[in-house]
Amino acid sequence: MTILDQKAFISTISPFEKLQTPELDSVVNAMNIAYFKVGETIIPRHTAPTALYIVIKGIVQEISDQEINSVFFPQDMFDVSSLLKGESQHDFIVQEELICYVLPKAAFLNLLQKNVHFATFYQQNLASRLANSIQQRDYQEITSFMASKIKEVPINSPVVVDAETSVYQAVQIMAGRKTDCVLVQNKQMIGIVTDKDLRNHVVLQRYPIDQAIGQIATYNLIGIATEDFILNALVIMVKHALKHLIVYDRDNIVGVVKQLDLLSYLSNHTHLIAVQIEQAQDLTQLKIASQNMLTMIQALQANGMKINYVMQWVKELNQQLFKKLYHFIAPPELIENSCLIVLGSEGRGEQILKTDQDNALILRDDFVYTDLQKVMQTFTETLLDFGYPTCLGGVMVSNPDWCQSLASFKAQIFNWVLEFKTPLLNLAIFLDARSVAGDKTLLIEVKHHLQHCLQNNQAFFAHFAKATLAFETPLRLFTLFVVEKDHDNQLDIKKGGIFPIVQGVRSLALEYNILATNTVERIKALTEKNILDPQLAEELQEAFYVMTTLRLRFGLENIKLHKNCDNYITPSRLNKLERDLLKDAFSIVNHFKKFIIYHYKLDQFT
Repeated sequence: MTILDQKAFISTISPFEKLQTPELDSVVNAMNIAYFKVGETIIPRHTAPTALYIVIKGIVQEISDQEINSVFFPQDMFDVSSLLKGESQHDFIVQEELICYVLPKAAFLNLLQKNVHFATFYQQNLASRLANSIQQRDYQEITSFMASKIKEVPINSPVVVDAETSVYQAVQIMAGRKTDCVLVQNKQMIGIVTDKDLRNHVVLQRYPIDQAIGQIATYNLIGIATEDFILNALVIMVKHALKHLIVYDRDNIVGVVKQLDLLSYLSNHTHLIAVQIEQAQDLTQLKIASQNMLTMIQALQANGMKINYVMQWVKELNQQLFKKLYHFIAPPELIENSCLIVLGSEGRGEQILKTDQDNALILRDDFVYTDLQKVMQTFTETLLDFGYPTCLGGVMVSNPDWCQSLASFKAQIFNWVLEFKTPLLNLAIFLDARSVAGDKTLLIEVKHHLQHCLQNNQAFFAHFAKATLAFETPLRLFTLFVVEKDHDNQLDIKKGGIFPIVQGVRSLALEYNILATNTVERIKALTEKNILDPQLAEELQEAFYVMTTLRLRFGLENIKLHKNCDNYITPSRLNKLERDLLKDAFSIVNHFKKFIIYHYKLDQFT
């Protein structure tokens, strides 16, 4: 391996990427490459280590009292803690023949003294380290987008009018060319008039429509070249509060690019899918729009789009789709007298892939529709045809238990609360309910009834929160993943990590009358009420996003392999950064569980 290769390898590992070039050179010069056979002990217990080891190839186990505390893979390093304390508390034994870099202790300690950023890395709390790692991941993933150029985006051909053209004529031209802006030629100057300018000047300021368009144009335009980067265009737009940029090829104006065009390019035409849903005239067209959503999600994930934006877009598109489908299938009188709701992860806006249906219908009291069951069955079967599997628990409008009158739902809520010693899965699902069509006041009334039933019911809150602890976090002491050998050495990231955050936060939101259904929105509301301290809230959000991102990645891979989507991921297929992020996320889950235990005094329960 050449020196350049060594530098490239080391510079990708935190915190070595924080070093200046001379410091990185000194590290490379000080390092040696070592080889160890399987079974060799590299650092014996109760000895003073002499070096920092960075794995190139192979696997090392950290063992104490015949128990595995941690496992180190390529790009992992060990053992910083021993170097800082002067003594190793465990044995470091080669499990798979090892090739590694060896950095002498003196060189490592010298870096700590000379580079404050390098030293700070080992002094950061978990939240700060996780945040920095996420930023590093986002930077790496967004690189492909940063490299995209303006010429790769659809550029609107310029529509140019003379400055003396009347506003009325200019608007006619805009309508005919189906554009929301025109360029204005005023002698040697080029200006622009957008639909926003027309609203401001003509509608609000009553500028006469038979007067010259040039008087309301904006001149001294900011432009961008076709060879410039999309990222730069977005930065310019944000900086100057612009929605349009003139595009130049050398000195010639070749068109106008809109902010929406750039975002649509990034999101693989997210806006186009919304238009497809809105303009769908029948179920066939609506199904096509639904199928296009998966392509959009795949593109967003491939382009490194942050998971919170993906969830937000999918939530809005699903809501449009469900509403449109309901209006296709249900007659107007049923729509007017009902509220179609989505529940569970769909209600929270966190179901990115089509994993199952979770929906219900609340009917206005005393309203009767004779073909109700037929309509609801059609709704369920159509969603199934669109790619949304049926709910194994039967939480669907086609199930009469989830298609009831307002009074019946209130009675069901009362029974759930009264019999709280039984499992509360149905209530948990209902707490996440969100209206997507019909009269949303029906859902609001049911939720107000739930709040009334639970006033100061601390025993119920504690029992409900206990489900947060239902599953073990798949992380042993000192960050070793616990996998299921009978499930291809995978782990269930939903049970082990996502569910405890969702359920714990949901429990707190229920106790403090927070109406938000989205997990992150609930976390923010709990922070504002001083129930969660800001650091814990930040940790929970970041851990939730990390685990959801990994769940999406493996879900998409299953789809490519024509497998059913599940909640399992394979830790051995994660790169170092992903492993570190997941370990930190699971550590945060454990910390949050302790908070829930303390908050609800669950250690006093038998």
